[in-house]
Amino acid sequence: MITYEARQDFAERARANIESFLGKIPDALDRRHGDVTQPDLADAVYRIVLDLPEPWRVIPRALEILNAGGIFCSYVPTVPQISQTTDALRAAGFIDVATTETLVRAWHVEGQSVRPDHRMVAHTGFITTARFLGVA
Repeated sequence: MITYEARQDFAERARANIESFLGKIPDALDRRHGDVTQPDLADAVYRIVLDLPEPWRVIPRALEILNAGGIFCSYVPTVPQISQTTDALRAAGFIDVATTETLVRAWHVEGQSVRPDHRMVAHTGFITTARFLGVA
């Protein structure tokens, strides 16, 4: 797995989060500092997963580095970002373009008492996925 972070302070925070969650940085994780729209990759990839304000800016490079059948996935918090991303994916020839809203609802579980919490975060963002056929 290769990760890119444009800002060094965010890269350090990501490193700390990974170490806190996993106890160490996994050997299979290659963390890089740079511009994800111009990644330095020698080999093609099977998945691109983005958490960026403008994921459509990565699509031209995704056409060059995704293997046929590869998946493009992005997370954005607003509807205008969905529109721009899905329009760009379709224009680039991606298929199976789909967007899902993510919701978080915690549950109270104590013995026989199992129910949703009384409060809920009703909206956290949108995940858009698309498949690349290998021809632009």
